[in-house]
Amino acid sequence: MNLNIIFALLAGFNFGILFLNIPPALTVLMNLYGLSYTGASILMSAMLWTHALMQIPAGMLVDRLNIKMSIALGIGLMACGNLLPALIPSFGLAITGRVLTGIGSGLSFVSVMKLIALSSSTRLSGPYQAFFAACFSLGSILAYLAIPELLSLGWRWAYLLPGFSSGLLLVIGSFIKLREHPSSVVTPLPLGQLLRIRAGWILGSYHALSYGSMMTLGNWVPSLLAEVWSQSTANQLFWGGALTMLFGGLGRLAGGFMVLRFSALGIVNGSMVVIAILFGGLYFIQIPMVTLVLSLTAVWIASLNFGALFELVSRTVNSASLASAFGFVNFLANLGAVIFTLIFGLAKDYTGSFFGGFLFMALAAGLSYFLGKNVLRRNCTKNTCT
Repeated sequence: MNLNIIFALLAGFNFGILFLNIPPALTVLMNLYGLSYTGASILMSAMLWTHALMQIPAGMLVDRLNIKMSIALGIGLMACGNLLPALIPSFGLAITGRVLTGIGSGLSFVSVMKLIALSSSTRLSGPYQAFFAACFSLGSILAYLAIPELLSLGWRWAYLLPGFSSGLLLVIGSFIKLREHPSSVVTPLPLGQLLRIRAGWILGSYHALSYGSMMTLGNWVPSLLAEVWSQSTANQLFWGGALTMLFGGLGRLAGGFMVLRFSALGIVNGSMVVIAILFGGLYFIQIPMVTLVLSLTAVWIASLNFGALFELVSRTVNSASLASAFGFVNFLANLGAVIFTLIFGLAKDYTGSFFGGFLFMALAAGLSYFLGKNVLRRNCTKNTCT
């Protein structure tokens, strides 16, 4: 394993802290800013919206610029975006910081994914992408475990931890080396041609259900458990969020090994069927331990397909357009994560329960599978996916 891959894994760890630093401090920040659950959804999803909107332009930019420079710029913005809200207790400043963080994460995320693809063999690219994603989950677990303890020192630590970790990553990133193809040798695809790749849309919708499931449950499981365990608060049940992200990380890790042995197409199609069934079960069976077990199982299954998904994405384009393809699929995935996170917050505010969100996700997963299975079967071969 070379230095570039080690850096990518550390970057995945840092992304996990950045994406999940708000939920462990949610009650404290809701009181600090005077927020409803809908307001809390906006705070949690502001970074996701920006991250999602950055994916396509960031991918196209990275394909045309130096990867190392793109990574440095992105991580620098993530550090600033987390240190800014720590200055004063202002909801407006918190949203501004989340937006800056989303811009930085959008730029650096696709850069790191392309770094992995160009720094590893074709056979190992999918597994390394899965291991990178597993490190994301491990970083989010650290956020869930460390931030509640750090809050005893003040609310600012919800932002200082990811701010400092990004600064450290920026220093480590200065040592990466990569020989990139000059633009005169290979030309990145224009956006119009990229958007005509049918398999890209299907893989993006699958990733939206997979990554969106993990992020939605990672954000809301403590509050969801507080709803069924009425004598406990979301802060007391923070371990549920950490456990959720642990299962997500284990699922991604297992998926990295699975893609070495099984068909990538079979893995992604099968995962959609199973998570549709699990979310249906979560809607109809609202019993505390069943809710926890089904939530953890859903996250594990939804996370298994990360390496398989991006192995298929890598087949859609040549190496010059990898970041653009990754960015497009990640855009759809993050859009799903934002929509599902907001739906759960709205469901709680307007119906008094989070569980309506599970019905929506079950229907979305089933529809995505039935619309996409034939397209992928017709258009994905062993070496290409169009």
